[in-house]
Amino acid sequence: MRKIRLNNRTIGDGEPVYIIAEMSANHAGSLERAKELIHAAKEAGADCVKIQTYTPDTMTIDCDNSYFHIEKGTWEGENLYSLYQKAYTPWEWQVKLRDEAASVGIDFLSTPFDKTSVDFLEELGLSFYKIASFELVDIPLLEYIASKNKPIIMSTGMGTFAEIQEAVETIYKTGNYQLAMMKCSSAYPAKAKEMNLSTIRHMKQSFGIPVGLSDHSMGAFSAATAVALGANIIEKHFCISRKIPNPDSVFSMEPQEFREMVHQVREVEKALGTVSYGVSKQEESNANFRRSLFVVQDIKAGEMLTPENIRSIRPAYGLKPKYYKEVIGKKALHSLKRGTPLTFGDIAGDDIKEIDIAGNNQEINMKEPLSELYLQEAGERDCGMLFVWANDPVVRCNAFQTAHIPFETHQEWFRKVLEDNTIRQYILYHRQIPVGQIRLNIEKGVGKIDYSIAPDMRGRGFGSNVLELIKEKAENEITGVTKLMGQVKHQNTASIKAFERCGYTRTENEDYITFTLDL
Repeated sequence: MRKIRLNNRTIGDGEPVYIIAEMSANHAGSLERAKELIHAAKEAGADCVKIQTYTPDTMTIDCDNSYFHIEKGTWEGENLYSLYQKAYTPWEWQVKLRDEAASVGIDFLSTPFDKTSVDFLEELGLSFYKIASFELVDIPLLEYIASKNKPIIMSTGMGTFAEIQEAVETIYKTGNYQLAMMKCSSAYPAKAKEMNLSTIRHMKQSFGIPVGLSDHSMGAFSAATAVALGANIIEKHFCISRKIPNPDSVFSMEPQEFREMVHQVREVEKALGTVSYGVSKQEESNANFRRSLFVVQDIKAGEMLTPENIRSIRPAYGLKPKYYKEVIGKKALHSLKRGTPLTFGDIAGDDIKEIDIAGNNQEINMKEPLSELYLQEAGERDCGMLFVWANDPVVRCNAFQTAHIPFETHQEWFRKVLEDNTIRQYILYHRQIPVGQIRLNIEKGVGKIDYSIAPDMRGRGFGSNVLELIKEKAENEITGVTKLMGQVKHQNTASIKAFERCGYTRTENEDYITFTLDL
């Protein structure tokens, strides 16, 4: 989907929702109140404050026959000319309002309604435009606005699909492709049953541009729902108080209401997040409440594992339950006490079927020593596998940065790793099965180690093996490395034992243990 720029903001999917406070007639004829509205909009969390640029004479003619009378709705009984006299924002105010907005750090926008108002706003230096729903069918006006080659937000209330398509094509024909559209119900106020917010998704699919909601309904529900449906922009009428009479006050939001709407929009954005599977940061503390295989009766060395002494129970410190059928009938390598999590290191017996990260069935002989191991340099194909391993709850708990890693962040990091000649990233393989990873960050002759073992492969001694293999690489293949170093949290007993078994010198620190080995 195409994105557009409004001042210093990018508008489109993956970007924060752009929130517009529409002042319209809510200044009620007072310049000071108009300035107050700008400050209030900023404080309420709006990104932009919008006005309208017209006069009664640029909008209509002073005529009192039946054609110019409003028969239904909020303005029932009004004459168009007199209504616009009450509602318009004097043009001599607008440079002052623009400067006021700049002083408080909020974007300033206006809707022009004819060529003279466009020319005026050009002189005012506006950086983008809004087109009102009622002007959607004014093709000459659309052409003129688009010819200024500035971004446009176009409301589409009452527009048929063909009319919207014609308006879009009109703008594009000028060579201006900086367009966003707004779903809008041009009723004041709009009823929920007539909002048809699902149209937002269809508009985005049909036109491939940012789409928002120009919301004339009461409350924040429609705006928050629209964001959940993919809206990139929200526009809402804004007033100091609905008790101040003017043509727009009855369907406008007061500051505290607008602030609550902004809060709801931002909360919806957070809840939407990104496409994500697996354990979230908030779930990390509960991940251990999953089931795993545990010893539920004391087992002697050489005794067979049976449904009576092995069960799938909570918590998740043992093998995954998917291995239950594979381990039943195998024998214990050593005595196991009731309440001990079962690992591959506890089991002797025939071949155990293993499933690698890609879902391929492989065979690992549990009787054989773990000798058929090798390191292979990582490539782009390994990005997804390493992402899964990196976000394993045990890895995140033992890492110095424990937060869940978003895929986009991992993907960008991994790209840099592959390009950096001071970093060596390897995958540990056992009989062509990926069982772990190890990385060297090389600086001033020291190779700092980061390694982890795949969740289903722990407890089998692979930690010590990968440390021995990286030592061989550093001594024989990687130039300039004179020392290896690892830093391990005190709680990470498996890694501590692995470094100690490989002859590393241990130095205690308050937060971690440093292991070093001279080459």
